[in-house]
Amino acid sequence: MKMLKVEELKQLRKFVGHWITNGVLRSSDKAPGEIVTGTDTYEWLPGEYFLLHKADVYIGKEKNQTYEIIGFDNKIGKFTMQHYDSKGSTGLMLAECKKDDWEFIGDDLRFRGGFKNDDKEFSGIWEQRTKDSSWELFMDITLIKAD
Repeated sequence: MKMLKVEELKQLRKFVGHWITNGVLRSSDKAPGEIVTGTDTYEWLPGEYFLLHKADVYIGKEKNQTYEIIGFDNKIGKFTMQHYDSKGSTGLMLAECKKDDWEFIGDDLRFRGGFKNDDKEFSGIWEQRTKDSSWELFMDITLIKAD
């Protein structure tokens, strides 16, 4: 088994901690815009090879909770992000980091953003795949480190 490069683990270290989450879900013809508020917490699992990400947010008045395991897959050279939520959904996203710019991509969602302000802010945009396979803005999100 191939060991992880220190470089990948360094990228994950920036996430560790408690974050205050704020965002805006864009309005569409299907739904009005909603405010996103809550917290995100990232902590190492034993061995410090994988992160446990817990998201506890409100989208408008609706509570959403998600657990996600983030690790690095040497075979494909990307981070994997397997998530499970309080609505019974699960999914897998892949992530890459190039010069502090992150991209998460799943079947229908994509995030682009990164760390700012001495790594005390993580922000960017989420996009949603349309019927014609193009991407449209879905949500702006900002996490501010609380600890």
